[in-house]
Amino acid sequence: MEQTVEIEMLPDDAGANIANVEHITKIVNRVYAASEKGLWKDGAARITTEEVAEYIGNGEVAAAWLKGQIVGCIRVCQMTEDTAEFGMLAVDDACQGAGIGRKLIQFVEDKFREKSFLYMQLELLVPQQGLHEEKEGLREWYTRIGYQKAHMETVESSFPNFAAMLAVPCEIHVYQKKLC
Repeated sequence: MEQTVEIEMLPDDAGANIANVEHITKIVNRVYAASEKGLWKDGAARITTEEVAEYIGNGEVAAAWLKGQIVGCIRVCQMTEDTAEFGMLAVDDACQGAGIGRKLIQFVEDKFREKSFLYMQLELLVPQQGLHEEKEGLREWYTRIGYQKAHMETVESSFPNFAAMLAVPCEIHVYQKKLC
């Protein structure tokens, strides 16, 4: 019998649960280390426990639960009056390929559609030169689920603190999907 994955926004006070914050941080850093291999200098952590706790405290993190354990997460926040953005999408290695990532995205799309937002967007870090196999796979997947490239930004202008941690020059491709 297939187990049901439950997805919910974590309550603001869930950031005080150090074990869950550390677990989420480890999932995100493992997933991003694999999907962004070669883009970051050795030892660069994509996210810290302090940042995860802050995002949870802001009410921005949804978690996917399976058998009482967090197996995935996504961060979502309001960008403009009519646009929300998701990021920090990560699913534990043992649950990859089970549709949990798609369910997390659907959850935040539905949540913000109910709030009458018109667009959901995401940012994809890509190298300026050549193709990165994992990033190309993500681009194709996001396109299949309805996201289209809206514009590009520089890492230096959007995330100046990340620029020095990159191993190769990168840019940010912003994808959007109309919610209604």
